[in-house]
Amino acid sequence: MLGPTRPVPHVGAFARIKHFGGGSERGTVVAVQEDGRRLRVRDEDGELHEFLLSPANACFVSADSAHGPRLELVEEPV
Repeated sequence: MLGPTRPVPHVGAFARIKHFGGGSERGTVVAVQEDGRRLRVRDEDGELHEFLLSPANACFVSADSAHGPRLELVEEPV
């Protein structure tokens, strides 16, 4: 039986918040909503970010702006 090909979103999951221009920072998933299609993530400074799963490319994108950061779930702390 095949399993998921990428990390499944869950509370406590490690994440990388990738900013336009190449910068990134660590984050932790603090809430999973809409069957895993909406995530709230706390960054290193304690700020909350909200991400939506884009139906166009299956990537998590900022809920605030199309030009905002992207989210990458990772298996281990970055």
